[in-house]
Amino acid sequence: MIELIEKMTLQMIKTFTSILFGLFLSMGAMAQENQKNWRDGKLTWQDFSEKESNQGVSELKYFFSYNADKLKFGDTTVIRIKAKGYMDKKISWINPAFKKEQYLRYNQVIFDIIEVHRRRLQVEIDKAKTYHEIEQKFNQVYKICNNEIEEFSQESNKGQDLNSISFWEQKISVELQFQSDKEIPEYKNGNFGYAFHAGFGPGFFSGSLGEHFTPTFNFIFGFDFAYKKSILYLTGTLAGSKVRKDYLSDENWIENQRANIAILDISYGYALIDNEKIKLSPFAGLGITELTGENKDDKENGLRMVDYNMIFGINTDYKINTRLKFVPNSYIGEKEKVETSIRARIYITRVNYYEDLQGYSINLAIGLCGFGNMIRVK
Repeated sequence: MIELIEKMTLQMIKTFTSILFGLFLSMGAMAQENQKNWRDGKLTWQDFSEKESNQGVSELKYFFSYNADKLKFGDTTVIRIKAKGYMDKKISWINPAFKKEQYLRYNQVIFDIIEVHRRRLQVEIDKAKTYHEIEQKFNQVYKICNNEIEEFSQESNKGQDLNSISFWEQKISVELQFQSDKEIPEYKNGNFGYAFHAGFGPGFFSGSLGEHFTPTFNFIFGFDFAYKKSILYLTGTLAGSKVRKDYLSDENWIENQRANIAILDISYGYALIDNEKIKLSPFAGLGITELTGENKDDKENGLRMVDYNMIFGINTDYKINTRLKFVPNSYIGEKEKVETSIRARIYITRVNYYEDLQGYSINLAIGLCGFGNMIRVK
């Protein structure tokens, strides 16, 4: 009996939750249906309800606000604080006795004024460095918008002066033409950039080094620090190999013995090509190549060989996604751009351990790279 009651109670809770969820969805859909945005087209009488009133001819009810928004344009994701200005059709009304073209034009001018100030607010929001600054700009623009609507209403005698309506139509039309309304704001990249990358790939040795050690499979990781087109690379490679044939000298490497390889490079690169899809950066610098292994003659002290030499190569980044964040950063107050790319890296370093154990370490890696820098809205 208790189990039956528990099952019935659980089912009632599920049903009640589903009903509530459905109501919230319905209310959200209805709210969207009642909104008329400027981009939806010119006003029509269908956007107004009819209301006989001695308080006026008509009233366009509008709302001014802003909220966080995330939009995707192709392979670019834009995170932005979006300015909103829309008409609420449910509570906007017209006295049916004045349902004339003149008063529709009057309300259209009001609607256009709202759009002009929405665009102005958007520009101010995109440039703002803090949320407090956004709130200040919102209050300023909202006040100016209300004042301009009031000024138009008085000059046109609430739509009764057709000449005044015509003058304001031309005036606001010009303002709309010159007021920016871009989904992606114009911005300028900052001078400094930073990146992290990681990947995998094969490697092999040439010369006598290749005669004694087998090819490798590498894990590569590192950091990039950029100033304009110049890049400082700090990169590490970890790999495993085996001794192909005995090498007997000061250190004895025995056939089939495991060898661990580490390559550290500190190099300078330059972005020869850097466009929307491709970034091509040759580089050169210092390469440190270390081979370690187990010393069967001395368990406490392992085998170790280190060489310092030149390293050179080329990075090719194929950009697959760009993330533009125009939301104020709480820490540095700047906007940010992050490019995600597939990085192909070819790098070669000279290795010279002994006269009879030397060659080149030739490596290829494929992986992911995230490159970010600060941006400034123009």
